[in-house]
Amino acid sequence: GSPGIQVCNKLTTVLDEVVMEIYEAMLADFEPKLAGRLRANVALVPNGGFGRRDSAPYSDLDLMLLYHRSIAADIDGLAKRMVADLGDTGLSLGFNVRHPDEIASLAFGDASILTSLAESRFLIGNEELYDRFATRYKRQVTGSRRRLIPMIEQARREERVKYGESPFLLEPNIKRSRGGLRDIQLVRWLGFVRYGESEPEAIQRAGHLSKRDFRILRDAGEFLMRLRNELHFHAGKSHDLLDRAQQMRISKLRAYQGDEAVLPVERFMQEYFHHTSEVRNVAANFARRTRPRQIA
Repeated sequence: GSPGIQVCNKLTTVLDEVVMEIYEAMLADFEPKLAGRLRANVALVPNGGFGRRDSAPYSDLDLMLLYHRSIAADIDGLAKRMVADLGDTGLSLGFNVRHPDEIASLAFGDASILTSLAESRFLIGNEELYDRFATRYKRQVTGSRRRLIPMIEQARREERVKYGESPFLLEPNIKRSRGGLRDIQLVRWLGFVRYGESEPEAIQRAGHLSKRDFRILRDAGEFLMRLRNELHFHAGKSHDLLDRAQQMRISKLRAYQGDEAVLPVERFMQEYFHHTSEVRNVAANFARRTRPRQIA
């Protein structure tokens, strides 16, 4: 019953605490001199939904181990221990080990890496190392926007073809079908590459997104995140497909009212289609404005 973004934020806070506790316990097991070198030369960096602080109940935990080249010889041991210890928690882990010099070349060749890193934040370790990475990455990305914007759009088009181009699918994937959470994220990714800002509120304040469009994204995001949380909690695993059985269950759970002409489940899906249609239009218009041919 809590707001979707509130649940996601609280879940993310719990995940933060788990990761930091495991990290500190792991370093305490190492020889003190090695532990000191590692502590001074690595940073743990959440990416993607974990980086945005909107982790769904059973979504992947995307985490980057950022390290300075001076400890390259020690990093494999640290990484293997982290994967083992975090894996023991039962979390679905997406784990990458990177040093700053290689990140841009990897990201510029893979839209999923590019967009995941656009949603990064510092968690624990050497914050100065993270700040240098974040500043450099933003500069590299915005400087290559003519190349990267089409790459991001193409990746999203391919995903929509796979999961549904229409926002009026009978059984939509609330994350990946058109007008779903991915299209809200598309605005964030394109905003980061074009303007150096991924937060819709910051993009709106800078004059690149209207107040109306910002409200549409905010309200739709809340509706879809709360719906996704419900699907995950009910399934006990990652589950983003809003099939007919789930439509019936959720419309009853949320006490949608019908009448002689419209069933409760139809009321629920009308609200769903309203939000996804609005998101589709906002995302399409924003993408059109950020395309290279319109960059001065």
